[in-house]
Amino acid sequence: MVLPAVLALTAAGFYGASSILVRRGLHGSNPHAGIIFSAIANVAVLSIVFLLFVPLSVLLSWKALLIFAIAGLLAPGLARLLRYTSLERVGVTRTGPITSASPIISTGLAVLLLGEELTARILLGTAMIIAGVLVASWRELDTNRADMIFAMGAAVLVGISMPIRKYGLNLLDAPIAAGAITALMALLMALLIIGLGGHIRKVSIHDRNMKFFLISGACVGVAFILNYTALSQAEVSVIGPLIQTAPIFALVLSQAFINHLEKVTREVTIGTLLAVAGAVLIGAA
Repeated sequence: MVLPAVLALTAAGFYGASSILVRRGLHGSNPHAGIIFSAIANVAVLSIVFLLFVPLSVLLSWKALLIFAIAGLLAPGLARLLRYTSLERVGVTRTGPITSASPIISTGLAVLLLGEELTARILLGTAMIIAGVLVASWRELDTNRADMIFAMGAAVLVGISMPIRKYGLNLLDAPIAAGAITALMALLMALLIIGLGGHIRKVSIHDRNMKFFLISGACVGVAFILNYTALSQAEVSVIGPLIQTAPIFALVLSQAFINHLEKVTREVTIGTLLAVAGAVLIGAA
């Protein structure tokens, strides 16, 4: 169990770095540009790795690929749009703790649909995550309640997507292919939503912050490979919470690189640590 845990925590580090890069890019740009540029970089990284290391015969496993596609439409597809909007409106330090609630959903679905075991450790960890979310967002509940909906929505979609990914991996143990399909569907979803919403004109190759979004997308591409590999070797109830330690990485990185954009209050720090501690408790072997 050590290797999957290490892979999941490393993926969390890349997810945390991605959030910081997105937040930096949004300072002077917009979520629509961020979504498209990061999604393109995400697909590019995974496509290259796929062509180099995965036999094309995996494309014949159409049922598993369909499962991965559905997961990709939910998260990062729709979830990315909600998360980027949340990052712009309430910042990294409040978006992170709220999205850390996704293991509540993913673990519940894994128990109901995949037959995973629900232990006292999982229940306690879940309670700690909920408490952390409430503490982190307590001061903002009155003033930014509407904005918090975006992060909550992202958490729900990520939570639903995780057991779907695991089910697909049970059918086809090909983490890189799974990540590539997921990323491609997320890009198509982003293009569809942003195009239909009439916001595609906000995406320009002359965007001065494009580099931040592209690097963010590359980070997510690496995280996808690590995430899927870990998920192929362990249960959702273990990997899902460990992935949600990303906020602690984001919290540290935000103070190192974008402290002029983020205000880390005592409540945010305590809430993040509590939520992450709950995630780790759930995932501890």
